[in-house]
Amino acid sequence: MTKTALVTGASSGLGRIAARQLAAAGWRVAAVDVDAEALAVTARRCPTMRTHPCDITDPAAVAVTVDEVERDFGRIDRLVHAAGVCRVGTASEHETSSLRQVLEVNYLGTVHICQAGVPAMRRAGAGTVVLFGSLAGWLPSPRLAAYSASKAAVSAYAEVLCQETAGSAIQVLCVCPGQVETPLAHGVRATDPGVLGGHSGMNPERVWDDVERALHRPDPPLMLFPGPSKPIWFARRLVPGLLRGLIARTLKPSS
Repeated sequence: MTKTALVTGASSGLGRIAARQLAAAGWRVAAVDVDAEALAVTARRCPTMRTHPCDITDPAAVAVTVDEVERDFGRIDRLVHAAGVCRVGTASEHETSSLRQVLEVNYLGTVHICQAGVPAMRRAGAGTVVLFGSLAGWLPSPRLAAYSASKAAVSAYAEVLCQETAGSAIQVLCVCPGQVETPLAHGVRATDPGVLGGHSGMNPERVWDDVERALHRPDPPLMLFPGPSKPIWFARRLVPGLLRGLIARTLKPSS
């Protein structure tokens, strides 16, 4: 039986890659994003993909979209929440409106899609939820207070969701990559080149490949740290002070 995936943030970056890769693998894909024109580009030449323009920060709109997908495709087998934004600003001076937008998209967007989709998975008796956290949620960095806080919240939410669905056939995976070469990273560099330390990030296709491999492990993880993010996460646990000092010296404000 053909399976159905709902993918948010499907207009670009990891969301677009996830939507296209799943469609290429034979899934029926509901591509969700606030940018209808970019969604149409994602769905081009993908006959099993349908687009659903939706503002992930609006819980009522998210609920309507999930209902539409279930009506059109039937049961949703996989939720992939890849919608995300990043705004750069110092912790003491970050505009509240900008900080609120980051939290509403990254964290509350996660809450909205899960509250709309997970109950249906419970009724169906199975499902997979893939949430995109970030290494930034475990390793806060200068000028990324809003983004780091939002992604830390996503990781915490994923862990609670996993606890609350324990014993069911619902699988939760929280993906926490480091820097990934997506439009989001390009936008951060354009705003403040020093935030990312001048280094290039992971190939987004490789990140999605790691996600697929993790989902098919006999004992899949809750938290996935793709590529170089895992040793950095270990260093954060073992020598947090040393790593904090290194980050402070490396990620200096641009002049």
